[in-house]
Amino acid sequence: MSKKTHTDYDTYREIMDDLLKPIAAEGLDLDTLKRLYESKMVYLENLRLKCFRDMNGKNETHFTKDDYRIIVEGGKQTRSHLRAVVLSAINTRLQNIRSA
Repeated sequence: MSKKTHTDYDTYREIMDDLLKPIAAEGLDLDTLKRLYESKMVYLENLRLKCFRDMNGKNETHFTKDDYRIIVEGGKQTRSHLRAVVLSAINTRLQNIRSA
């Protein structure tokens, strides 16, 4: 097992509990929150691919099917949170237009 694979897995284990949670939005504007969710989506997709390759490769890995399931679910939850942020931004923008 390569050192990089082990490092990727250790990083995943440290943050796995946060993968399904929304990003703390206190003090953030909607644009910043949207960008954070987009970054999280990119990270999760890269992690999903890494996990998939490792599990289906010839080398031993720490990643399991359960890890893959958590990563995929994290992506679904993050897409849902991102959608809510975008809809909130649209709603806020429409309210601002109406009140102008």
